[in-house]
Amino acid sequence: MAKNANTFPSISPVPFPQARAAALRVLTAPGLAGRAYLQGGLVPWVASGRDSGRLHGDADVSVRLGDMPAVRAWLAAEGLYDPALDSLDLGCNESQNDFGAHALVDGVLVSFCPFRFEGRDLRQRNAALAVTDGFDALLEATVPGVAEGDLFEGRALPGGTVIGCAALESVRAVKVASGREKDARDVAEIDRIGYDPARYARVAAAYGAMRIECVAHGE
Repeated sequence: MAKNANTFPSISPVPFPQARAAALRVLTAPGLAGRAYLQGGLVPWVASGRDSGRLHGDADVSVRLGDMPAVRAWLAAEGLYDPALDSLDLGCNESQNDFGAHALVDGVLVSFCPFRFEGRDLRQRNAALAVTDGFDALLEATVPGVAEGDLFEGRALPGGTVIGCAALESVRAVKVASGREKDARDVAEIDRIGYDPARYARVAAAYGAMRIECVAHGE
């Protein structure tokens, strides 16, 4: 049965091991492995195998726009699909354009955000939901003049599992720009692991020119 704003359970931040397990369940799932790319603050800690020592509110996953049907098929097969958390079913999405979907995976909110490239411009979509954010909105970020290889990579984790994830340089650029205290710890972990300064400079310049548009929003 689909949930709605009155029945959807409250979501609390979870310890790193729980967030990591949910993310890896998605990233290594048949049909999604190699198609899904982990984003955000989980990336450096999953990459290093060390515990972040803090709570994580969600797991962000980027997926090519054309792979979103595979995401929905996997969620449905796992009993995790909820139309109330799908951008296609939002009242403000009259055009039925795909701005991704969210799912509660083992107690962790996972956001599947579709992206595409137009030349060297990255277009990344996301949906804010009333049940999780307090409002419905369709958002699209444009990052100009960036190479796909500077943003996404396959990374071998301690133990040998290979996952798709954001390049450390990409995560660092976003975290440095945010200036939040919790992000400083993620930046420090990336610095401990090591990163490519030239790639970081390219990505930071591209993110510095990023534009974000609210395509539609609820009443």
